[in-house]
Amino acid sequence: MRIDAEDLPHKASYWHAEGQALRCDLCPWRCSMEASQVGRCGTRRNDAGKMTALNYAKVCVSAVDPIEKKPVFHYRPGARLLSLGTFGCNLDCGNCQNSSLARMEASEAPYKLMDPDMVMAQAKEKGVQGIAFTYNEPIVWIEYILDVAAKARENGLFTLINTNGYIEPWAGDDLFDNIEVANIDIKSMHDSFYRSHCGGTLKPVKESCHNALDADVHLELTYLMIPGMNDSENEVGRFCEWVADELGVDIPVHFFRFQPSYRMANLPAETEERLLRAYELAKDIGLDFVYFGGVMGDPHQNTLCPKCGRILIERSSKEAVEDTFVLDQKMSRFCPTYTNVRVHFDGRKCPDCGTLIPLVLSP
Repeated sequence: MRIDAEDLPHKASYWHAEGQALRCDLCPWRCSMEASQVGRCGTRRNDAGKMTALNYAKVCVSAVDPIEKKPVFHYRPGARLLSLGTFGCNLDCGNCQNSSLARMEASEAPYKLMDPDMVMAQAKEKGVQGIAFTYNEPIVWIEYILDVAAKARENGLFTLINTNGYIEPWAGDDLFDNIEVANIDIKSMHDSFYRSHCGGTLKPVKESCHNALDADVHLELTYLMIPGMNDSENEVGRFCEWVADELGVDIPVHFFRFQPSYRMANLPAETEERLLRAYELAKDIGLDFVYFGGVMGDPHQNTLCPKCGRILIERSSKEAVEDTFVLDQKMSRFCPTYTNVRVHFDGRKCPDCGTLIPLVLSP
């Protein structure tokens, strides 16, 4: 059956009227939109005094991925996900690896309409265990995510988001109350970096991490190491101390290797030496689970018992063999895929020393 865009509910939540304008209440930008104007994210528009979600059910890219590619290492290792993305983003990071999608205007977006029932049908056909919202920023797809998440629960599937965490707390409460897993990107521990290189601020992102934990969402963090910009020992140490002091030493942290892209194409790739130093700092500060992202075949992608060092989960990573493109740009091109994920213990305790490991294993 053919579904036309006009047949779908282009509803938008999180807004209020201010005279003839509409104020968006979804993210800290709080865009004010006069008639026919579109917000900074490119996905929300004032249509005759009502807010329209321009991207509802518009899927620009889809693929089946291992959960480790997100990266998420401590929730159902080896699970397969139906990964979905649309257009738009409420930040504008200079290093964005999917910039064509994030900065795309609604009129340019090549999409397939997929209502929540169609997503469930495709998930069943592909034999996946969960749905991931990724590629662009999921926050700007919140109405669709909430509808799909409700269907996913009915069908025994979990829901995951890769997000920048730049959301107002009331909308974040709704989002985190309806998903199971989140990987939140921390761009830097300095507000000045967010303002100059991402078009945002740090405080709401830190609040989102706390709110996700308060909602009992499985949380993992990604920190992209950018040479000369946020990879100093001082800043990496500051990040690790914040995780340890405010979130917990058992939160998995992924140090992701920067590769030249978008407005930062002139920078060199991050060195392995810097990644190793970040790992050492994190362990010295007391973080239990520290991983490398954006590299292939590295032993720092295995899960070790933090007490005795036994290998509990062994992961083999390699370059993705199936490429996904949107308007000739390869999506998530610096994210390796994972094969042969091997879990070497049962339950949640290390078989050698009995240490409790914070993992959600497959049922």
